[in-house]
Amino acid sequence: MPDGLLKKDAPPELVEAIQRIEERADRCFGSLAILKLHSNVALWALLVGGIRMVEREIAHRGDNTADLSATLQNVSRLLSTAMKWVYRHGKPHSTLATRRWTIGLAAKVDEALSVAYEYSKFEGCFPLWHKNRYLAELLSADLARFIAPGTARARQVSAYQKGFRPRAGSFKGARAPKMEQTPAVRAQFAAVLEGARKTGLVRFEYDDPWTLWRELLPEYQGRVTAIARRADELSLGDYSLSDFNQFYAAFLAVCAAHEFLCFAWARNHGHYPLDSAVMVRSKQGWTTILSGLSGITSSKCQSIISDLSFDSARSLDLHVYPFVPLASVSLAVAPQFPLHSRPDENVLRVCSILRPGVFDTTSLGKESEMLADLKKRCPQHTLQGPVPLPKPIPDIDLIVTDEGSSTIVIAELKWVRKTLRAVEKIERDSEVLKGIKQLGQVRTFLTGNPDHLHAQGKLAKRFYDYEHVHYLLVARDHWLWVEPTDGAAILEFEAFASALSRWENLMISLL
Repeated sequence: MPDGLLKKDAPPELVEAIQRIEERADRCFGSLAILKLHSNVALWALLVGGIRMVEREIAHRGDNTADLSATLQNVSRLLSTAMKWVYRHGKPHSTLATRRWTIGLAAKVDEALSVAYEYSKFEGCFPLWHKNRYLAELLSADLARFIAPGTARARQVSAYQKGFRPRAGSFKGARAPKMEQTPAVRAQFAAVLEGARKTGLVRFEYDDPWTLWRELLPEYQGRVTAIARRADELSLGDYSLSDFNQFYAAFLAVCAAHEFLCFAWARNHGHYPLDSAVMVRSKQGWTTILSGLSGITSSKCQSIISDLSFDSARSLDLHVYPFVPLASVSLAVAPQFPLHSRPDENVLRVCSILRPGVFDTTSLGKESEMLADLKKRCPQHTLQGPVPLPKPIPDIDLIVTDEGSSTIVIAELKWVRKTLRAVEKIERDSEVLKGIKQLGQVRTFLTGNPDHLHAQGKLAKRFYDYEHVHYLLVARDHWLWVEPTDGAAILEFEAFASALSRWENLMISLL
């Protein structure tokens, strides 16, 4: 048998053997001890266990490392998997159940997360095998090996999208330095800690620190604004992106305050307050605090909280869905995950699922926003777009010209949403490949009609009079490797923007 086969090419016995392995994997949760707990306790315990894993990583390697980012992402996925088992197969919640972290409870959580870790490998492989994107090789009756086909360059691109960066060169990985607390913030933290009360070996409580929250708020407003890449007025349904950003800045201020208070309490008392690590409030309680802090109306805050609440049918990641329902009214938050999230990306992902019609409308302006970003970052270049062509030829999204070096870039812009599930990669890849096809149509038209852009006033001379003509697909957030052809290639948006911004000579920029 070959090293691996796609499902469509596999003999029936291979397909049946892998199906048996998959069915057995899907039953892996059946004996978990955590399922014997009331669901509200089990869910809370899983969140506490996730925080414990994250805090151990911080203690081991620090709180601003690539390792921590990977830990947060991985733990978030494992928690989501285990929580879904609890929602679907655990005992009903009970208002009489007590939330207390114990050695026995820790063992149940560790078991559940260990099984979720093993199961995560199947979640990534089986969907892509069924979609004919992974090869499979049967090593024994109950052991299969999956292989992702592709070139070394394709694997490099895949690694880049997962957050791996070169160790040296223009695109080496770099992390922003951690911001130091201001004297006013330090004073407020000290005041809150002075008034905090020990209520158990690993439990403490404090009054709502409104003054501290308000002192932290400007910093997190600045952070949210700095990473936002879409227009503030973008409608997401019941609220705008501006409303969401204000809400999320307030939410991050509350999360940051609690995370640091837990850290400081552990430093001062010798035990991390695991019983208090997860913030639990009613939906109305969260609404009251976040509306008061952000200035966003209560109705909009409730809509945002509902959108960001974990759902066992669709939620995959606590970075995207940080509010976890414990019972009919209680929502729990593990602050470490939203503090390391990309809120602008996540709310658009949520919108695409809950309100696809609204999301489709938000997608219409993405290419124009990419163009506006390029114009702002590369003022030394002449950037034009979109440039209409006769139907059914697609428009040219971007033309960059440099008369001095006799160079033209004809570019198709694609801003494709990042994937959360492995199987989503198929649809995202098809969007990128559609851009390659559109670029080919544009190229065919221009080579057959070399006077068209000059006649429209887009070029100073005839198309064939330029010495260097490059056709580029410029992709943002998600892309795949496509081997360059004569004058045509795919580039990642940040790399393209960085190259353009560094050189006035367009030909040198593209070298």
